Amino acid sequence: MFEIPAVHAAMLVGAVGAVVPMWRAHGTDCRVRIAHGAMAVSMVAMMIPGVPAGIHLLEGAVLIALAVFVTGETMHCRTAVPCAVDLTAMGVLLLLAPTSAPASTASAPAPSGHHHGGAGISTGWFPLAVLVCWALLTLHLFRSTPRPEHGSGVTTAATGSALMILGMAPMAV
Repeated sequence: MFEIPAVHAAMLVGAVGAVVPMWRAHGTDCRVRIAHGAMAVSMVAMMIPGVPAGIHLLEGAVLIALAVFVTGETMHCRTAVPCAVDLTAMGVLLLLAPTSAPASTASAPAPSGHHHGGAGISTGWFPLAVLVCWALLTLHLFRSTPRPEHGSGVTTAATGSALMILGMAPMAV
């Protein structure tokens, strides 16, 4: 999807961030593990050259569907809610990701802050707003958790979210 080495490095950090919460998986629902695995696969898929241009639309739809799956009837709020926030934000950013440009305009630089989403709509600053809201929600979820629970995976989940936000930053700018 992107061919710049710094962008690949950021996406690799994001893929690592997707699996970080799985390292402290005790007490984590199987649905959350599946979701984090899907986010990691999605981040890695963005780095593979030659992947069809519209694959990110499918990835985005799957991640949003997984957000609904994670918040199922056996939800653990401590792990499922931050995971659902990550899934939804990443899915929306993937749905808004620029599609490959036609050959005639491929060499022309896109105006700053102007992207065309998968549906061909102008998204403007919306991806950046999604990224900022994702970061603020992650911070709020971390800070609203009582201190004694921080050792139970909340810090690990927040760290993973922060790394994924860093990995998805190239999608928003």
